[in-house]
Amino acid sequence: MMRSHLVAGQDTIEFAVPHSLAFSFFPHWLLGLRRHFSTLKSRLIALNVHDAVMQLTEGSCDLLIAYHHASQPLQLDPERYEMLSLGRETLAPYARADADGSAQFKLPADKGQSVPYLSYGSGAYLGRLVDLIEKASTTPLGLVPIYETDMAEGLKAMALEGHGLAFLPASSVKKELKARRLVKAATDGAYELSMELRIYRERPKVARHVKPAAQALWAHLEGLM
Repeated sequence: MMRSHLVAGQDTIEFAVPHSLAFSFFPHWLLGLRRHFSTLKSRLIALNVHDAVMQLTEGSCDLLIAYHHASQPLQLDPERYEMLSLGRETLAPYARADADGSAQFKLPADKGQSVPYLSYGSGAYLGRLVDLIEKASTTPLGLVPIYETDMAEGLKAMALEGHGLAFLPASSVKKELKARRLVKAATDGAYELSMELRIYRERPKVARHVKPAAQALWAHLEGLM
């Protein structure tokens, strides 16, 4: 508890980031920033989406990075918070590759069959997006939940062991796809959803804390728009 109350130095930028982005997107993104900010100091706070948003609204971080989908917008007052787009991400089904390189489990399930489903916990942001994919399907997918966790990395680990099919962000499975350890569990473009990656901050005129390092980074990102 005491550690959580320590205030980072003025030259350290504190990022609140959902678990899935903390493992996949953030390390590569930060590496790119170091080409322009060689002395960049950062502190990563990895949480679920709801708690990451709370970090920003409570003034406990400088920047929030999160997914955005029009059906599931973050409840942030645009008068107080501003955002920039960092790109797009795809959520799609993946499964372990079998001996001939095909997905061990596929969507939709064959008639009369089911697919073991590695699901997000109830209330998880990515889980709500998977619900949208299911509802948009004109045919039953045949998914039968057998395991649940809030973390995409946890679902990926289970999929790699062959336990079932999981919907994962594309950035989190790049290495596994290249190594053919995981493959798409549906035809390209099917049962997929596109999300935006956004970064948020308190507007400087109302911000409780304004760090020069965070200001400089924001100005750099604005220049890339």
